[in-house]
Amino acid sequence: MDLDLEQFLRDFPYEPGRLNARIVRVADGREVVQVRVEMGILQMDAEGRPDRRPSVLARTRERARQHRGRLTSGEAAELRLELVQHQQRAIAFLAIGEPKRALADADHVLAGASLLAEAATNLEGEWADGARFSAIVLRTRAAAAMLATGGRGREAGALIDAGLEMLRDAAERVGIGDQFDRLGDVTALRALRDTLVPQLPPAQRSELEARLRAAIQSENFELAAILRDELRLL
Repeated sequence: MDLDLEQFLRDFPYEPGRLNARIVRVADGREVVQVRVEMGILQMDAEGRPDRRPSVLARTRERARQHRGRLTSGEAAELRLELVQHQQRAIAFLAIGEPKRALADADHVLAGASLLAEAATNLEGEWADGARFSAIVLRTRAAAAMLATGGRGREAGALIDAGLEMLRDAAERVGIGDQFDRLGDVTALRALRDTLVPQLPPAQRSELEARLRAAIQSENFELAAILRDELRLL
């Protein structure tokens, strides 16, 4: 048997600056996700835990529920490894065009991060806050992609706005709230929102903005709220 992978890697090239990923079906019928990295290929199961092991989240969540105790350092480390795997697979699913599967993985990371924050050490809680931030980005992108694919661009835009508010809270938790507007993930989500939501012609938008300023100046806050919501949806 030829163990040299050179031809296999040549047929699935590494592309700097781009995530090259694919879903393939292996001999036993399972679907696996393959991601081309610089020195080889990362392969993950498409269902369940990416490395095919039993879910640590399910086990530790049940133990924490029954005993109401804190996770041991070993349990926390195991769970952290699992969350990293699901995060990597979510990114690959988004690159492949599988937002529903990416959403499920992002939800898994969010659930695991919440458990770490509640039942692990303060150090693990700090890691969980960072993981939560990344998972919210992934979840927002995946859910927006699902809506946009169904022709629901405005709803996708509103969902991105909601995700950005969650990200702002997460940024405050990790101490980067003052940098929020300059964060790459925030800028990318706002750009995605602007591509999904049809924009008003500049003259009409300016008219709505002028009416909003006038409503605020006259303290007609009910009208101002309505106009503000209209602008957010446009």
